[in-house]
Amino acid sequence: MQVTVVVPLYQKARWVERALASISAQTFDDFEVLVVDDGSTDDGPERVAAWPDRRVRLIRQPNGGPGAARNRGIAEARGRYLAFLDADDE
Repeated sequence: MQVTVVVPLYQKARWVERALASISAQTFDDFEVLVVDDGSTDDGPERVAAWPDRRVRLIRQPNGGPGAARNRGIAEARGRYLAFLDADDE
């Protein structure tokens, strides 16, 4: 695996699918996506769990802020390189 994309998620259900679609649309395909749910109370985590791309993995943790979510993603990463994308970016 070449790249791990870490996406912190907190209360971004409205946008997270657009972020995942933009990642999945890349022509480079040797990557994993770690969406770290940082204690969201909206349906963002469920939207991520239902995403049809097997390279997307949902990790849940209690709310600790975006830094803690990014650090958790780094700890779980399997890629040689890291990339970061916010859940409301595309």
